[in-house]
Amino acid sequence: MDNTTLHGIKSNACPKCELRPEELGTGANRHRVRDYARYERYKRENVSLDSKSDEACDTYETLGIKMGQNVFQGLERVSMSDLHMTDLLHTIYLGLFKHMMDWIQGFLKKHSRQEAFDDAWKALPPYSEFFVPKKAYSEVTQWQGKEMRNLGRCLLGVLAVALRQPDNSQIHSFKRALTCVRSLCDLTMMAQYQSHTAETIQYMEDYAEHSSFHETKDIFLEFRGSKRTQAKADELRRELRRQ
Repeated sequence: MDNTTLHGIKSNACPKCELRPEELGTGANRHRVRDYARYERYKRENVSLDSKSDEACDTYETLGIKMGQNVFQGLERVSMSDLHMTDLLHTIYLGLFKHMMDWIQGFLKKHSRQEAFDDAWKALPPYSEFFVPKKAYSEVTQWQGKEMRNLGRCLLGVLAVALRQPDNSQIHSFKRALTCVRSLCDLTMMAQYQSHTAETIQYMEDYAEHSSFHETKDIFLEFRGSKRTQAKADELRRELRRQ
């Protein structure tokens, strides 16, 4: 939300590029980097002081920006699109990983592997800079950044242990689930580097855009509740309470 205010963009817009909101997270090809000077020129040419043309509003709507001025505008030698820095805690650990774990929990319950996952989670031994979990995963009610970082380091191994010895009907599903989780873990581990080279950046782009994550995430589709599904579930709960 800080970027929403500072960059003058909508909450569902990317602060770095002009990718459409519906394309975020889909592995779509990279779009043009945001050029706020170009937005300002367009504003001067198309918007009067006391009105907003339909054409200008449509363009601003498409680009995901607001009609107000960017607070960094006018600063010399400042590339506003480069000011946005990745927030690993909120975008990956409390964002991507939190959603992923909701999917995994549903997947484990469906295949009766929740107990095996919790047992492997509690059996993790101590290691340098690793905080040993004190509770089973399903017993933790609130997650903090330190705990989510721990999860990112051991999730793939714990899940692999929980999905051991599948029967014939589970082999394909378990393999796709592990492949999907591994892709996200690879991206996360690479993102933690303190500095990057062209090679490491290429690795991250491959994990994000060309990885098996987008090819295999459909294995969790039935556990990914949309807003429409959630609204329908809330409506049914209210109806049950009324009855």
